[in-house]
Amino acid sequence: MINVEKFIHTRKRLKMSQMSLCINICTQATLSKFEKHRQVPAVDIMILLCERLGLTLNDIFPIHVTLKTTSNEQVLALAMKALFYQNLVKYHQLMTQVDIDNLLDSEQSTYQLLQYFSLVFFQKNDVKATKLLKKIDVSQFSQLQQLLFYAITIHYYYQQGFFDKAEKIFNDVWRHQQNITVADRSGFQAAIIYLLAQYQMSLKNYKYAMMLATYGINFINDSDGTYFLENLFWLLIEASDIWHNQHFIVNEMINNARMIAKFHKNESMLNKINQRKKDI
Repeated sequence: MINVEKFIHTRKRLKMSQMSLCINICTQATLSKFEKHRQVPAVDIMILLCERLGLTLNDIFPIHVTLKTTSNEQVLALAMKALFYQNLVKYHQLMTQVDIDNLLDSEQSTYQLLQYFSLVFFQKNDVKATKLLKKIDVSQFSQLQQLLFYAITIHYYYQQGFFDKAEKIFNDVWRHQQNITVADRSGFQAAIIYLLAQYQMSLKNYKYAMMLATYGINFINDSDGTYFLENLFWLLIEASDIWHNQHFIVNEMINNARMIAKFHKNESMLNKINQRKKDI
C-alpha cells in the first residue's frame, strides 16, 4: 500500500505547494497524478521529491513493496550516468539495449535528450542532430531537462555559425541557472554549467570561462558529485596557459583532472592530459 497520505500531510505541514515542491524535479501534473491517482513517477523523481520533504522511499512505500521500473528506465539511467561520466564506449553499448518500440513518454524524452547531447557535443554530427530536433517535443521535458536541452543547443548553433542565436540562448540559460536554489544531484546542472563554460572557452572569453568553471567546481563540490568535474578543471588548466598561473597550481589541477577522469573512465580527457605531458 502506498502511503500517499503521509506524503501529502508532510507537504502541507511544511507549507509547500505542489508547484514549489516540484520545481526543477518534475511537472506539477506528474506530482498531481501521484497525489490524486497514486500514479508513481520514475524512481529518480520520487527520490528527489521525498528528499525535499525530508522523507525516504521507505516512508511512502512499505519495505516489502518495491517501485516498479521498466527495463528501459533502468538502461537509460545507466546510459545517462555513462554519458555524464563521458564513458562513451559504455554509453553507446547501453543505448543499443534500449527497446525503442516500447518506450514510455518519459523514457522517450530521456532517450532523445541523451541522443541529442551525444550527437551535438561529443560526435558533432549536426546532420543527425537536426533530424532528431524535428522529433523532440521540449514541452515534455522536466525543467532541468529543458535547461540542459537549451545548453546543448548553444553548441548546436555555435557549431553551425549561428552565433547570435547561440549567445541569446547562453544568456537565457545562465540567468535561469543562477535562479535555481535547489541542490541537484542528478548531474543535470553540472552538465549545464560545463556546457556554458565550454562555450565561453570556445569564444576565447577566458576570464568568463574561468569564472564559470570555478562556479561549476564549487557547485559540484557542494552537491557531493563528480560529473564533469575533470572537464571544469581542464578549462582552468587551458586558461592558465593564457594567464601564466603558478606551475604547482596547474600541476595540482592536472592531477585532480586525471584522478577524476580515471574514475569516470573518460578516455578522451585522459588522452588530453597525456598529450599535454608529452608536449611539456
